[in-house]
Amino acid sequence: MKFNRLLPGLALHSPCAPRVPRVPRQPVSPKTVALEGPFEHRLLHTRGIRLHTAVAGDPKDPLVLLIHGTFGAWMDFQHVIAPLAEAGFYVAAVDMRGYGMSDKPPAQPGSDVLLALGDIDGVITALGHDTVHLVGHDTGGAMAWVYAAAHPHRVRSLTSISAAHPHDLRTHMLRRPWELMYMTVRVRVGLLPRGIIRASRRFIPTVWRRELTINTAPEFTGTPAFEEALDLRIRAARIDHALRGIVRNSRLLIPKLIELPDPSPKYTLDGPVHAPVLMLHPRQKVWERITQYSRRRAPNTQQMSIPGAKNVPHIEKPGAFVAALNSFLART
Repeated sequence: MKFNRLLPGLALHSPCAPRVPRVPRQPVSPKTVALEGPFEHRLLHTRGIRLHTAVAGDPKDPLVLLIHGTFGAWMDFQHVIAPLAEAGFYVAAVDMRGYGMSDKPPAQPGSDVLLALGDIDGVITALGHDTVHLVGHDTGGAMAWVYAAAHPHRVRSLTSISAAHPHDLRTHMLRRPWELMYMTVRVRVGLLPRGIIRASRRFIPTVWRRELTINTAPEFTGTPAFEEALDLRIRAARIDHALRGIVRNSRLLIPKLIELPDPSPKYTLDGPVHAPVLMLHPRQKVWERITQYSRRRAPNTQQMSIPGAKNVPHIEKPGAFVAALNSFLART
């Protein structure tokens, strides 16, 4: 009896059957997020790689460095760059290593934190400045906290957008894990094998829409501004080799912190922050509790919420975000 009569589809998988050639996936160019606007695109050469920044303002003015989170890229800040520059700052929104128009080299396991800190330091230097006002969202905010602790002489102020120092976030996760289950899942995803990560590319639109919906106010969801931000984020995630960096970046929420190699003085990444700190977050009890840890680390901390915005006020309410940031920076 011939098996292909019982299972006709089996013949398709026979070694003798002709194979359908696979069509290679066309890589997406980083230029897909090379937006035009009141800013200039610059590639900064630092530490052997090129990091993209969108800059505006007079280079002689104080530097404001905008650092995106896991699901974003430089264009998350596209609507706040020019207004901040008009207020008298030299503003740079960076694509972190592995994102957007920046280089995407393979990383060595366990080096994520030091690479991120080194890149932040390199960008500040490449822009011609010794000090900086750091503004970080999500994992960008977490690394801004660590950088401020490790390099107190370089940080003039820190603005933390829905973010906290990784040690403080880890402490809260251990004490009240049910309040931060979403972040815990994100960190676990960052540990998945590369094969699973590559296979998950087709889920990018669904996952990215869900993530932005969770982190924005209900009245913002579905608006043209929401759809624009979502489209840009999806395009950035589809850039060739970008997904690898995005997944790796999620580990920066609660990484294992180590001591810097310089023994004199021996700064620790888990040290105090002496610069003025503004914590921008929604009015939620979980952030009120996390802020208590932040105040112990940085006594000069103030908190603020922007009405009508949730976890990404620079996207949801860019005008109100700029006003809040300008008011804070004017007092530092």
